Amino acid sequence: MARGDTIGGARVRGWWSSLSCLPLPTIGAWTLFATALLAAHVASAQDASIQFNIPALPLSSALLELGRQAGISMALPPDLPRDRVSQPVVGALTTTQALATLLSGAHVGFKFVDPETVKVEVLNDRGATAPPRIIRAPTEALSKAAELEEVIVTARRREERLQSVPVSVTAFSARQLEQNNITSTQDLGLFVPSLVLNNNTGFAPGLVLRGQGSTLGAGPGVLVYFAEVPFVSGENATGQFQGGTGPGMFYDLENIQVLKGPQGTLFGRNTTGGAVLVTPHKPANNLEGYGQVTLGDYDWHEVEGVLNVPLVSDRVLLRVAADVSMRDGYTRDAGPFFPGQDYDNRDYWAFRGSLVLRPSDDFENYIIASSLYVHQTGTGGSLFAVKPDSLATNAFPGIFAYLALQQRLGPRKTELSSEQIDKQWTYGVIDIARWDIADDLIFRNIGGYLVDKNSSGIIDFDHTPFAIQDLKAPQGWAGAGKQFSEEVQLNGKSTDGRLQWTVGGYLEYDKPTATPEYEVTVPIAPAGGTYAPALIVVKGSTTQRTQAVYGQATYDLSGLWPVLDGLKLTAGLRYTWDYRSDNGNIYISTSNNSCAERVGFHYPDCNLGVSGRFHAPTWTLGIDYQIAPQTLLYIAGRRGYKSGGFNLNTPEHSVFSTFKPELVTDVEIGIKTDWTLLGVKARTNIDAFHTDYTNIQRSVTELINGLSSPVTENAAVATIEGVELEGTLVPTANTEILFAYSYLASKYDQYISPTQGSLVSLRFPFTPKDKVRLTGRYHLPVPADWGSIDLSATYLLQSSITAGPGYDATDVIHGYDQINLRLDWGGIAGGRFDASLFVTNAADTVCVTRISALYSVFGVAGASYGEPRMFGVQLRYQFGP
Repeated sequence: MARGDTIGGARVRGWWSSLSCLPLPTIGAWTLFATALLAAHVASAQDASIQFNIPALPLSSALLELGRQAGISMALPPDLPRDRVSQPVVGALTTTQALATLLSGAHVGFKFVDPETVKVEVLNDRGATAPPRIIRAPTEALSKAAELEEVIVTARRREERLQSVPVSVTAFSARQLEQNNITSTQDLGLFVPSLVLNNNTGFAPGLVLRGQGSTLGAGPGVLVYFAEVPFVSGENATGQFQGGTGPGMFYDLENIQVLKGPQGTLFGRNTTGGAVLVTPHKPANNLEGYGQVTLGDYDWHEVEGVLNVPLVSDRVLLRVAADVSMRDGYTRDAGPFFPGQDYDNRDYWAFRGSLVLRPSDDFENYIIASSLYVHQTGTGGSLFAVKPDSLATNAFPGIFAYLALQQRLGPRKTELSSEQIDKQWTYGVIDIARWDIADDLIFRNIGGYLVDKNSSGIIDFDHTPFAIQDLKAPQGWAGAGKQFSEEVQLNGKSTDGRLQWTVGGYLEYDKPTATPEYEVTVPIAPAGGTYAPALIVVKGSTTQRTQAVYGQATYDLSGLWPVLDGLKLTAGLRYTWDYRSDNGNIYISTSNNSCAERVGFHYPDCNLGVSGRFHAPTWTLGIDYQIAPQTLLYIAGRRGYKSGGFNLNTPEHSVFSTFKPELVTDVEIGIKTDWTLLGVKARTNIDAFHTDYTNIQRSVTELINGLSSPVTENAAVATIEGVELEGTLVPTANTEILFAYSYLASKYDQYISPTQGSLVSLRFPFTPKDKVRLTGRYHLPVPADWGSIDLSATYLLQSSITAGPGYDATDVIHGYDQINLRLDWGGIAGGRFDASLFVTNAADTVCVTRISALYSVFGVAGASYGEPRMFGVQLRYQFGP
């Protein structure tokens, strides 16, 4: 593939005239894009004829150097042979010829993902080879920091270079996940612009992206996909939630991709906020693997291991992985009921096995079986506010004295009156079949079966030794559900490859495996004004079916007219049909089993049942323009939809009974560019968006018939606007600076609550105005036979957010910052051992992760807190190529 000039004066004029016609959501975005476009013009001036001069080097260093000299990006696999040396490449050659020469005899292949990106792959058939030569690379050889790392993503259900995808995506490769200590969605929320975790959804944390996320009793606004199958199987007595996304899932991964904005066209479930794609490592055609041990604070000990075995070369490939972690909790109970009990501990066992079968060259079946078992003591928390003349103070006059005691104890000690439980078992099987019908036609079938048993979130909600709102799970599990999903997909190219298209259909069926149940203890005032504890039993189940058909196509206008070179149009349409059936039984066992919602009835005659259907179209329209080899400009409009539902824990036919589907329409404009200025390599990805949000589903707590009940209601209309920036600077061959920033501006345009009246002045929940991530990494210039030593420091900042209904000041989680430090020593003394030292939250910042939104109902407010300073050491041994 020969390279020549790809941009000229006419091309630039065409690009500028096209840009001048594009609508931008804010004037401020003009300044951002103009700056990035100027940098892109500098980058385009770097094009030159290719005269290669690459000595024999270790493969990874040689490939990075070839990419630098050719002006292209190299995506390298994790299983690239570490002890193999390239052939020298000298002279005037095309990029293809240079790659073929460099990789001669290495049993490594390559393919062009796009004209500017090469993906390198270890060949399936290794064959007989001469023993590799092992040499010491010169100390001046390129370090990992000398080039911008490339990640191949599947944001549009096909492999593409991240910088070529006209979608706002934050992606982490396996190496980046390790460097940033990202082991759960809680960690992920720290590093991704506009992404925060909502721990207030009741029974499991939910993701909130660009202000859209989870609501108790309703579907999630941001879905986690594992190997292209959504995890939605969590089920409890008040509805579904997202299960299986905590610690124990993020091991042996190829990458994690966070897609921002509505993803209602190409992906299985319709969502309004975005999607998180978790991609596990696929079995490879090598005998390889690793074992890793982590030791750290609070008696943390963790063992992780992977074994990859080609049972039949290139035909039957097996990979097994496991991660077992245990750590003491950092919150201690000092009270009379559970003295010495620690909370916020870690105890999970995760296993995964995957098998690839290739009976022929055009057919592959990829099956994954996984299990994650968690049995932890739950989340700790402490009281921080008491409302005078409230239900809590009237029932428990000593609560003010306890508040003073709690303030002396501090956030890491508590006194609770009910057992905390974080018990989960998530397991399932995923099967992905691929048939290459022709060179430009691929059929895929993606099937999934998932089971989630869960008691996460069974806690003492009031965080006191008083029975104000205490939850228990009498059956051990508060809920259990299973999920079946099936997706058929046809991907093709037409009109000489100009038209790339995907059509498909999706079916999902969710149902409980038993009747979910939990118990809640609250104080009530019977006749005479004397308060007594009431035990309320909540039973319920939700069955849901989702069906959809979709199609999306991208047409490349290059070659039709010179000014259109690099211009592509994308359009997609989807129609979704949802069916939901809810049943609920809520009764007061301490009051002769009287029904809580059906006045005059007693259990078992408390059952309320309702079902309904919801449906809506969603769509995508976009234009992207490759204005230079390293610069992409795009604009997209999208529509997202989330199904409505029912509130069974309310009186029959009440104003609370049903909530409507919510709809999101957004416009996003962005630019992705790699550039060089005064010898400094850089990457800047910027996007700005405007979102119109209608029929917003909001979970609030109301007193109904004297009982506290979670209720989902529609909050009318809101507007969210924002700017996101992510980038990398490589000022020297040994230094790398990574940065990310997001700014969100959100407001309710209309909010009429059935019980609270107009709430238009409230802050929009879970939308931090500012969020910052800054990482500096330095590669020590040590002799190559020592190995590779890197030092890194990361600064994280998030401004304050509203974490509850927003009725009072106790719903606010104040802003915080955090510093993480890490040292990585790879290939110690040229061997197979790697070692790492790390410190998370080095300044020991105390930050709130959850607020109990009970102040306006019961008169108490409690909080849970994030991890304190943690020290740790990791030692890994790798074997294989």
